[in-house]
Amino acid sequence: MAPLAEEEENYIRLALLLKGLSPRAVRTYFDSKFPCIDLPSTLNTNKTTLVGLKKNRVLNQVQWNRLFPGHGLALRMQKNVKKRNLC
Repeated sequence: MAPLAEEEENYIRLALLLKGLSPRAVRTYFDSKFPCIDLPSTLNTNKTTLVGLKKNRVLNQVQWNRLFPGHGLALRMQKNVKKRNLC
């Protein structure tokens, strides 16, 4: 197999960094700023701002549904957060 060109190698390194390390770093930072226990109240406190972001199409419908899921999903999400905090 032929060795990769420097540009190709850099692309692969960047792709692996973005795919593997970045999501964990963002989750760690987010969790430090918004603990899971306080997340529902934080979202409700800032709902006006979030509605504005949705109207300006900064947030799409999928992202909105993750922030404010339907009633049955909200209960399931709370249980998952509790399980994650226990582990």
